[in-house]
Amino acid sequence: MQEENRFEYTVRTCDCDDTQALENILNEMSIEGWDLYSLNEVENDEGEYQYLCIFSREAENIHEFEDEYIVDSGDFKSRMKKLLHKKEDLYEECRFLQRHIKEKNQKIKDIKNSLDLNPEAEDRELLNKEISEKINELNLLKSKFSELLSPSGMYKRISQDILTIVVSYELSELIDNEKDGDLIAESVRLRQKLTDKLGYIIPGIHFVISDEMNENEYNIKVRNLKTLSGVVYPKHRRFFIGQSNLQTPPEGAIEDIDELNEQRVFWVEEEKTKDFWEGGMTPSQVITSHLEIIVRKYVEDIISYEDILNYISLLEQEKSFLADNLTNEGISLGDLRYIFANLIREKVSVKDIVFIFERLNDLSEYGHDNEKLLKELRLLLKKHICSDIADINNTIYAVIAPKQYKKVLCDLLKASIEKKCIEESVELEKFVKYITNTLQNQEYDASSTAVICESEYRKPLFNFLDRIIPGINVLSEEEIAEEFTVHEI
Repeated sequence: MQEENRFEYTVRTCDCDDTQALENILNEMSIEGWDLYSLNEVENDEGEYQYLCIFSREAENIHEFEDEYIVDSGDFKSRMKKLLHKKEDLYEECRFLQRHIKEKNQKIKDIKNSLDLNPEAEDRELLNKEISEKINELNLLKSKFSELLSPSGMYKRISQDILTIVVSYELSELIDNEKDGDLIAESVRLRQKLTDKLGYIIPGIHFVISDEMNENEYNIKVRNLKTLSGVVYPKHRRFFIGQSNLQTPPEGAIEDIDELNEQRVFWVEEEKTKDFWEGGMTPSQVITSHLEIIVRKYVEDIISYEDILNYISLLEQEKSFLADNLTNEGISLGDLRYIFANLIREKVSVKDIVFIFERLNDLSEYGHDNEKLLKELRLLLKKHICSDIADINNTIYAVIAPKQYKKVLCDLLKASIEKKCIEESVELEKFVKYITNTLQNQEYDASSTAVICESEYRKPLFNFLDRIIPGINVLSEEEIAEEFTVHEI
């Protein structure tokens, strides 16, 4: 902690009605060298409202102060925000307005009584001016109270944000534009990436600062349901073992486990990474890398009918018959949403919207059998699927599911059909270990490799493995286009 960043602070209070006392406090503290950090109206234990004035100044003689009274400037701000943060409570707001309306009415009544008792008072003009001001304040309070009573405000509480990122106060600078926070910019970069690569346009993200989070914690919510929680460290960069030629975490590094793939990671202070071969990931980049997996995993909860209508509207005017023909063949918006969501979840691009709709028209004979339609569509898109995985030489590095695990695959298929969770078994554990060990012992990450199996097992195998190895590709033997070669790893 740098000495020049250490501050001492103090709190002074006075009644909200006593403006002279407030002015005296401000003048007195200014003379003594204190800066006003924050001024808030708060309610004390007796139900009276006071001004809470927080002052800070740089500590001149650090050794004279106990540690508990000295805080780093950044930590000081986060502590004060936690202290002053109030949850939205409509009941308390209602009671607050009622008390103030009562007080204003009483003040107006007192001024009127004073005017009635002293009709010749010299300060009558001032009293009339004051009563006019109090009436205006009263009308404003009544207007706010009326808005609070209106049911229209409750409808706003019904709507849900589709995507929300909640951060602790320690991470608030990540979304603070004045502090050059880069989390919002990184989320925009992710939106552009998903749009360009998959044709998947994610909705706007709501960023929230919460005092209920643990230190340095964040979580990602989809339709207000928490999908992932994690911890990142400001002014640090994250590395995996093996990155930047580091086989063991350097001294002073913070060791952790990645929330999604459970790999060991470590965090190093930014200043200490200048000579590393790789720059590592910033806290914002870590959060958005996890968001990328979440928005793909939960695409069925995110993509809407409006999104499907937007895809349809992208068809050129002369191609509009494609959508009309699909509708005539009995393929509904719900069917299209299911198909698009499943393609995106498995990282199959829907960006070439005309091509997708042409292929769907070719397959319209399958009618309402969405699984059959999806399976056949993937076969028609196999060149696109393979090209997104293969290297520049059209080579796909793959794990071939061994025949000795046929029973495991059959159990996965049965569980998928019956919509039940697969039961744990020794064979299942061996199979998962075989897949994970084979992938981890290669220089390629999961996004550039694939697991290949027989056609009937492909989807249930993907559904199972994607929970363990996010971003994994699972192809059927029939989905390998002839232009590509498979290199077994």
